[in-house]
Amino acid sequence: MAPSRDAPDSGLTWRMLATTVLVALVYTAAVLPAFLAGPVWGAVAAAVAVAVAAGSARAADRLALYAMDARPVASDEEPELHAVLDRLCMSSGLPKPRLAVSALDVPNAFAAGSGPGSAVVCVTDGLRARLEPAELAAVLAHETAHVANRDVLVGAIAAFPGLCAGLFLGWWTGLITGRDRHGAGRAAAVTGGIVLLPLGVAAAVLHGVGTLVGLALSRHRELCADSTGALMTGRPTDLASALGKISDGLRDASPHDLRALRPVSALCVVGASGGVDGLLSSHPTLERRRERLSAISWRLTGGA
Repeated sequence: MAPSRDAPDSGLTWRMLATTVLVALVYTAAVLPAFLAGPVWGAVAAAVAVAVAAGSARAADRLALYAMDARPVASDEEPELHAVLDRLCMSSGLPKPRLAVSALDVPNAFAAGSGPGSAVVCVTDGLRARLEPAELAAVLAHETAHVANRDVLVGAIAAFPGLCAGLFLGWWTGLITGRDRHGAGRAAAVTGGIVLLPLGVAAAVLHGVGTLVGLALSRHRELCADSTGALMTGRPTDLASALGKISDGLRDASPHDLRALRPVSALCVVGASGGVDGLLSSHPTLERRRERLSAISWRLTGGA
């Protein structure tokens, strides 16, 4: 079923646009000091920021698979999973991503990679054990939608200024406190930290704002993937049911499994926190996602 059958959600579209503008402003704030030093330095700083963000997104698939102790599987190893993914990609016209499986018992799934040509979709053993076939297909459709929208690349680019500001803030804090220094070296470090006080304050603000903006963008993109994935299968209720089971599984998961999941939590269909609401959440609440899926179901059935 073509995703175009979904009526546009003007509210979500405007929120996505506003958040994207904020991401651009965060980048502007990050590279402005370099532009003050000269246009050439500013252009170099902007280019380096985008290049490093794109590079980190391209490496995200390998890092995520390593963190989850997941392994790629061929079609002869997992024919049923591959068959579902084949159907989804044929219906959406997307290149088929690689498929991986993690032995974790906690139910979840994620997609990583900078675009359709380099993506991987991973499911855990816990997810396969808890979901019905139609629910599993709905989750795979959600992750395929992330691949189609290049969400991993977009998220990495959005988060990069805040990450750099956080690294600078840590270095500056070490200077201002004179940590690991003694005598004259400590005094010089503290003096240098005081001189750089305006930059330290600016980094703290940029880190906070950049983090909040990146999380807001992540929440919006999860809702978009829910919509697109639901339209791929034509059964929004299957995804709503799967999200509920995954959230229940996360609440019952062992501390060990949750620790293993946390490094890739922002990529997962449900975050390791189980969808806690608030500005510091990378995912919308379960209730909000179910409401949106219910509205899509109502439209697909013509309000019946």
